[in-house]
Amino acid sequence: MKKLVALFWVLVLGLFVVNVAAEAEIKPSTTTATRDIVLVEDEDDEEGKDEAEVQAAVLDIEELHKNDFDVSLTSDKEIYNIGDSIVMTFKSTESAYLTILDFTASGQMIVLFPNKWVSDNHVDAGQEIIIPDKGQKFKMRAGGPVGVDVVKAIATNNNTQIVDPANESLVGPFAVLKDAKAATRDILLVEEDDEEEGNSASEGAKDSGALKWSVASLALATVDPSKADQPSGVVVASEGDWNVKMWTNGASFLTGEQVFVKFLSNKPAKLISLVNEGSGTRSLLPDGTQRSVQAGDIVILPGKNDKWKLVATSKAPKDIVKAKLVADDGTELELTLEVAIED
Repeated sequence: MKKLVALFWVLVLGLFVVNVAAEAEIKPSTTTATRDIVLVEDEDDEEGKDEAEVQAAVLDIEELHKNDFDVSLTSDKEIYNIGDSIVMTFKSTESAYLTILDFTASGQMIVLFPNKWVSDNHVDAGQEIIIPDKGQKFKMRAGGPVGVDVVKAIATNNNTQIVDPANESLVGPFAVLKDAKAATRDILLVEEDDEEEGNSASEGAKDSGALKWSVASLALATVDPSKADQPSGVVVASEGDWNVKMWTNGASFLTGEQVFVKFLSNKPAKLISLVNEGSGTRSLLPDGTQRSVQAGDIVILPGKNDKWKLVATSKAPKDIVKAKLVADDGTELELTLEVAIED
């Protein structure tokens, strides 16, 4: 069979799709047309099961969202260069205890707040918390390599144990990721030099009945300015006060590696198209597929319940993925993302 020209990504139907439906979309590999995407049946890959389980855990934590009361988490930049300082701002409509966790793309976890420099994590209702604030004895700094970390602010009305210090895994109702070991890089906590350490915990508020909790998400992207000519795997677009971030689970992929496209919007919207424009426009979504995007939720394609997947299949220095979203008021926003595919 002739090798397909410019075959960058493959959209693969799951085994759960019946053969008749799949065959209607499958394009024969003997075609001479230049094509970016073909649809084929999935195969039961025993060797990939462990990797799939790890990825499922990552998807669980990235999609984690709850809203018993309103919370917000913002950062001082949309995209950081390696080495940049990071400042976050948190606010809650109710008094709460705050834990901020950094989840790396590999499924590792770092507790950013509270930490050894600031142990009092109680936040009053309506209070704006800046991390790190003036006078605090630590910094947060973007580490390498390039990529996107998902940061979750988990606020609880009671002083609740969220992380097991013995192995840095989530516990109780937050335990959607098992035994995720603390990472050694990504967002780095750095002690300030020549300043006296010390921040004692205050008593905080008393427990207030049944557990209520909320989650706010950030997607913190790190790029390398010395490699500006290479794909970063992340893009940000705005229309008025509507901001959307789109990224993949890497800036480059090896052939055969699974690809996930992710979105974070500050307004409700609907994803109406996702296409690969490498050498010809081809949809990366099964026919008729659209996806709702809720404000503050991370949306992942394909999701853990989808019966299709995206796979890098042949070398492409820069593959181009375009998405179009429509907000509830009819405003449209387009994003263009570049990634690389390597042998």
